Amino acid sequence: MVDRRRFLLGAAAVGAGAAGAAALAHFVPGESPAQASDDHPGVLAPGGKATLFRKLGRTGLNVAAVGVGAGSISDPALLARAADKGINYVDTAVCYGDSEEVIGRAFQQNPGLRKKLLLATKWDAGATMPKDRILASLDRSLKRLGTDVIDVMQIHWLGGGHLKDDTGFNRLDNAALYEAMQDAKKAGKVRFFGATSHDGNRSKILQYAIDKGVFDVLLIKMNLLDYDKADIPALLQKAKAKDIGVVVMKSQPEGGHVPPGFEKSKLSIYQANLRWVLDHDVACVVHSGIGTDAHVQDLAIGAAQSKLTEGDREMLDEYATALSPEYCRGCGATCEAACPEGVSIGHVLHFRMYDRRMGQNAYARELYRELPEKARWSETCLDCTRCLDACPHGVDAPGRLLDARKRLG
Repeated sequence: MVDRRRFLLGAAAVGAGAAGAAALAHFVPGESPAQASDDHPGVLAPGGKATLFRKLGRTGLNVAAVGVGAGSISDPALLARAADKGINYVDTAVCYGDSEEVIGRAFQQNPGLRKKLLLATKWDAGATMPKDRILASLDRSLKRLGTDVIDVMQIHWLGGGHLKDDTGFNRLDNAALYEAMQDAKKAGKVRFFGATSHDGNRSKILQYAIDKGVFDVLLIKMNLLDYDKADIPALLQKAKAKDIGVVVMKSQPEGGHVPPGFEKSKLSIYQANLRWVLDHDVACVVHSGIGTDAHVQDLAIGAAQSKLTEGDREMLDEYATALSPEYCRGCGATCEAACPEGVSIGHVLHFRMYDRRMGQNAYARELYRELPEKARWSETCLDCTRCLDACPHGVDAPGRLLDARKRLG
């Protein structure tokens, strides 16, 4: 653990065309997180726009360093505002509620908006799904989005619990997927293809996807709490060697929750987490708040326009240490191996996080109920602590399984 010095942000959140820079929050050596605060949240010149753009690998597309994660988007006007601010990448999915419809309404209400945005969505191509069903899913997305072409079509959540018998690898071995990709590109309906995962084994799964030689973009879960344990450095290195564009999701561990004592520094931590991600070989980091909150849009732009500082690192070190026992890495292997009843602990805890931290209540319940009943819960969980004892981070899995049952069951 680092020493007791806590610095908030020594970096400046600078708006495009600003006359100068201002610190987001002043730091005072020796202060505690409870004393520290976000003194000037969202320091950004009026009219400030995203000015930091990066190349999205071999696609050749230039994307703003921060983008809209559209999983919770509900107001078309906020998408138009993001585009006016220079944010040009939006990521959605077939299963994100009515997200695609909301984006389609934004295009209808704002002529010319589609041309300002690079649009990424996802299809749920299963391990045995035939080509015609995969292409039909694409056509439905195009209709909902009100567009003729999708810039990046991605295979969704490899290794996730929302498709039966999904290992991540087996879905990448479905020959029909690649036939559908070829037909979609030939028809001019898709420009580029991507693969996504936030599974605990995502590094190996997505490296396997890279080896297929047909994916241009990766969307990966990446944050400072499990960066090394999830073997993300190896994945980034391989992606760079193959000139694969990398977009990052879930940059805010535990859905943006902050541990006790850090509440007054929440906005500073949000920006520092974004800067930490952008300090790596990635093109863009997407976040749902950018599509739902104008202030968060400005915070994200400000974060992208300033460098990660030593003050950021000091604060993030202590924040990560404090949050660690609350943050499930999603690895599943350790706790599930210790479970005598075969409960899918990693998936259940992940769905609970969607409900509790991200407000995606209906989606979380749907995913939870799609799991086999025995994989959700066992009466043994009331008295058993084997998964807790096995977790090297001390995550209270038994308590969360019970809470998930109450919330989602």
